[in-house]
Amino acid sequence: MYSKFSHTSFIFFSIFIFSFAPDYIYSLVNEHYIGNQTGKSVVTSIVLVTLISLSKPNLLVKLIFLFLIFLQTSQLMYFHYFGSFYSAFDLILALRETTDALTAFWDVSLFLLIPLSISLIFSSAAFFFYNKFCTKSVSFIGVNVLLYLVLCFPLLQSLKSDSSQKFQPNLTQSAIKNGLYSFSYFIAFQTKKTLGFNKEMPDYEKYQINKIPSIDANIVVIMGESLSTLNMGLYDYERQTTPNLTKLKSDPNFVYRHSLSSAVSTRVSLALFFNTVYEPDNISHLQSMNTSLYRLAKLSGFNTHYITTQKNAGGLTYSFSLKDIDTWKDDSDLNHYQSKYDDRLLLELNAMNLDYSKPQFITLHMRSAHSPYVDNYPNEFKAYPVEGVNYHDYLKNSYDNSVKYNDKIITDIFKFFKNTGKPTYIFSTSDHGELTGQNGKFGHNQVDLEIAKVPFLFYGANISKESVSGISSDLGILPNHYTISKKIAELLGYKISNPNEEKNKFFLNGTAVFGEAGFLSYDLEAEKAKL
Repeated sequence: MYSKFSHTSFIFFSIFIFSFAPDYIYSLVNEHYIGNQTGKSVVTSIVLVTLISLSKPNLLVKLIFLFLIFLQTSQLMYFHYFGSFYSAFDLILALRETTDALTAFWDVSLFLLIPLSISLIFSSAAFFFYNKFCTKSVSFIGVNVLLYLVLCFPLLQSLKSDSSQKFQPNLTQSAIKNGLYSFSYFIAFQTKKTLGFNKEMPDYEKYQINKIPSIDANIVVIMGESLSTLNMGLYDYERQTTPNLTKLKSDPNFVYRHSLSSAVSTRVSLALFFNTVYEPDNISHLQSMNTSLYRLAKLSGFNTHYITTQKNAGGLTYSFSLKDIDTWKDDSDLNHYQSKYDDRLLLELNAMNLDYSKPQFITLHMRSAHSPYVDNYPNEFKAYPVEGVNYHDYLKNSYDNSVKYNDKIITDIFKFFKNTGKPTYIFSTSDHGELTGQNGKFGHNQVDLEIAKVPFLFYGANISKESVSGISSDLGILPNHYTISKKIAELLGYKISNPNEEKNKFFLNGTAVFGEAGFLSYDLEAEKAKL
């Protein structure tokens, strides 16, 4: 019996090492790779390793083991080339263009030997020891059933889900887990399409991208979280929640406009904004990342940085073309500061000691107005009471307190770049807005233009008044995420022409990036008239 336990332990540790080591070693080879960092990813791997180790050996278990090897190897290879994990929709596109996909793979096959070798060294060893000792180890037939159920769980979730959001890749999770979720949603999507439950995704014409001169300046994007113009004093809200921004009204370097977001969900909005996507369901273009602002910035010689205080940044930035981001830092990288709030963005940026005489493209992604709002601002910003009030007032007051804190952080960032003495174009908007009781509604997950009402702020630090006026006139009185993103792309040195655009017609997407959860179209001129 002791011998059986020792054989089981040997199998467990060999598979355990296979499930973790390649992710870690590859992260040493590729500085942009940060997989297998989350507890959820670690637990998934440990559960699978344990179940395989204790299952009765049979052909199906061996095939499952080989499938996990395939998932890890293929995801690492894909990441090495594209700078991101593949999703279910990448698999769908590969099916549509199988010949082109295989040709492209063959063309870069030697380039992919590094991740292939890392994965196969550990997986081959683990599979060899499993074959050698599995018949001599402790095993239980009931564990086989558990193994099959665990592997089917994401597939069952996918079949029930109307949205792909939770099955999109997460940059901080392992290659195996991302592969499992991508294939699960892929199988579910194709199954439902065959049965007539999923509609065929539309084909669109390709965007045209033309190189133009880029600006000789830094570009900063401040991306807010759940920040709505409906609760900002700058936009005539009943409370003065933005005293610092309001003081800037007379500053010729400052521009503020009403604006509309691309979506009502953070994950969707970020994907559309940072990839300059017009349509709510253009899978092919979004997956290509051809107009990713980070990719365009790198092509034009900018250094690129993404810093956020968001808790699930890996899941939020799955579409960001990670290989084109020089610095990627999330909330866990900022824990060494005494503060737990958004002031850490500027603290970290200052600590990085960037050379602002060289072109920098920087994203500072905030969290201040995320629910629960009371968790995201210091006590000194408690201007409105949150104790001893009814629930509606609690939500409104705590949200307004968070807006006051947003106001300070945004204006502090403006001052920071002004003090560098270097020309800097600073754009600020929010992923989506937030309702705090308007028309009896709360939150932000409904497809409603009221939820899309976000600020557009621009501050030209150390640039000419003509440049500021140019930004103001080019974007007009009601910019939206798409027009703002196109303008940033222009400053980065790329003119984007989209043959699919219709005059004055734009879209607000729901909680799923490819429109599965619904979207609406709106007439921009009609919305301007309301202002």
